[in-house]
Amino acid sequence: MMAPVLPAELESAVDWLVLLSSGNVAAADQAGFERWRQSDPRHAAAWETVNAAVKGSFDALGQGGQRQAAQAVLQAPPARRRALRNMLVLALAGGGLAALVDRQTPLRTLTADLRTGTAERRIFTLPDGSELTLNARSAVDLDFSAGARRVRLRSGAVYVRVAPDASRPFMVVSADGEVQALGTIFGVARDGGASVASVIEHSVEVRAGGQRRTLHAGEGVRFGAQGVGQPDATLGDAAAWQNGMLVVHDEPLGAVVDALRPYRRGVIRITPAAARLRVLGAFPLDDTDRTLESLRQTLPIQVSSLGGWLVGIELRADAAEK
Repeated sequence: MMAPVLPAELESAVDWLVLLSSGNVAAADQAGFERWRQSDPRHAAAWETVNAAVKGSFDALGQGGQRQAAQAVLQAPPARRRALRNMLVLALAGGGLAALVDRQTPLRTLTADLRTGTAERRIFTLPDGSELTLNARSAVDLDFSAGARRVRLRSGAVYVRVAPDASRPFMVVSADGEVQALGTIFGVARDGGASVASVIEHSVEVRAGGQRRTLHAGEGVRFGAQGVGQPDATLGDAAAWQNGMLVVHDEPLGAVVDALRPYRRGVIRITPAAARLRVLGAFPLDDTDRTLESLRQTLPIQVSSLGGWLVGIELRADAAEK
């Protein structure tokens, strides 16, 4: 079968992967690769794409002899480039490209009125003059009429500074309920099977499951099909992402990882045992490598990275034995 014609950036990325996987890389070659990767954002994206496609092809073979045989092919210099090309084709044909694109721009929200991609926070000015900030990988639809102003949260989280308009109430609606502004600044986030409202200034009314509750500045609450929970001051920090921070009050590490995922173009995998560890602290969202290193230093975990795009988190061996 004739090899496919790849874009120039992908051709170069394949060449570099062939060289760097040979097991015999000179310092000059490594430096040349870094210059190429950093010289153009398209080069970095191509490098991530090729790495992810090849890794995905290996994963599809499972953990047995087929995978070992495929990896052994990479150690045979004459066949290495052809093997990499074939694995890339398989990954792209199997939907790997769509998955990689989705890590940059969520495909399910392409039709949203307002949206953000991975590692992107963005401020929007709404038709009424209100200011809306979307967290990374978030999306909303707008429904402004003569009688009401509705922001429908499809995914992620939103932070709103509401412009006064006595004739048109302002509310954020999610699949779990709705939050109506009684003041100026508040946030709403989807969180698994529920949503969280947090109030920064003044107050809001939360309505869900046939219940309603008024929240005041500094308070937060979880709401969903079961109704509206009790006000919780720790949930008042749920909108700290607006300042680029993740504030955690004795939460499981799995929840922390979930909050980091929208800020990484790669994949984070965590074992169930590690996910149960409890975390307390404040961490930067815009530097997830720094956050992961901080977690590694303070928790009994091992953090491994493959090419920067795949991170694995598991309990350290000494902790797992206890």
